[in-house]
Amino acid sequence: MQNTRDYSDITPVDLANPFRNPTEEPDYSPDYRAIAPEIALPDSKLSLFPAHQEKATIKRYFALTFLSLLFALLTAMTVYVALQTVASAIIRQVDLRKLGELPDNYHYILQQYLNDSSISYAINLISFLCGNLAAFFVGCKLTDLKPRGFFKLRNLTVPRQICYIFVGLWFQMIAGLIGEQLIKLANSAGYSIYVPDTDMNGSLMRAAMLALYACIIAPVTEELLMRGLVLKNLSRVSQRLAIILSALIFGLMHENLLQFLFTFPLGILLGYITIRHNSVTPAIIVHIAVNSFGVAISLCERFLSLHTMRIVNISQMLAILLIGSVALLYLIATERLPNQTPHQSMRSGVLVMASPLFWILILVHLGMALLASTGAALH
Repeated sequence: MQNTRDYSDITPVDLANPFRNPTEEPDYSPDYRAIAPEIALPDSKLSLFPAHQEKATIKRYFALTFLSLLFALLTAMTVYVALQTVASAIIRQVDLRKLGELPDNYHYILQQYLNDSSISYAINLISFLCGNLAAFFVGCKLTDLKPRGFFKLRNLTVPRQICYIFVGLWFQMIAGLIGEQLIKLANSAGYSIYVPDTDMNGSLMRAAMLALYACIIAPVTEELLMRGLVLKNLSRVSQRLAIILSALIFGLMHENLLQFLFTFPLGILLGYITIRHNSVTPAIIVHIAVNSFGVAISLCERFLSLHTMRIVNISQMLAILLIGSVALLYLIATERLPNQTPHQSMRSGVLVMASPLFWILILVHLGMALLASTGAALH
């Protein structure tokens, strides 16, 4: 077995695994000849530090990946503002015809109505659908990836998929328990922690929009973007970097602390199983299952009595704690994240940290998280 701590120049004897890393899935990463075409030549070598052109190409792929994520956000915001403007104009005209004259605080009333109605959730749904899908297809075009290549499923069995689902549910439960304690701790200190609005109360149409977004739109489009485009491009150099960094960005994209506690470890699981099975399908299934479970619990809280809900909560928590713990221990015992060779280390994290677009992406999401938290505190 090749020593992953080899600092000397290496000869890529396998073009699918140019860094001779035995811990990686060789069939997953894109062909490294797109970055260093010369490795196809006889007796070519990869030095510890990348050559100028090789480094520039790696930085280009990283930049296009981060740019695609910023494009997703910009597209979603643009569509959101456009739809909000159109919806507001239509409602205003309807009210004007009904009332003849609008009150001075009509703008506030209209905004409150949009926020509380199913219209706002429909606009959110359409906006993020457009943003994620547009960024996915544009990003694939810019980085020469074929969307059909994300679905070449291999070695996935039903028991293993169920195992992944219960590990995801275990992460969700533990993150929820930690989040509850953090909220109590913050409240006792006179602070508040922003909690995203996922309340299934209100109109049935509003609940339906929330369920559609959480159970279908978000899992499918987020996985295509994060475990499709982002994971694949970051894996050009290092699968370990791709798994951890895509999970970090995935967590930050949710723009609040409570969801980050859940989405970061979930992102690591989803990234690993995507590479392990060479397909985004297992990750999409886990994401749908976890989100659908959360929606189902919220619907139960809406329609069941307090006594019945208490029994449901205790039952589901015990089941997830037991089965999820066994599933997690099984994965820990049988699976490992890929390691990095020294050559990969010189081409991965250091080049990501040097990318201005990476820091812009991080700061944008942190800024939006701060705005959401501040707005919630003011209300």
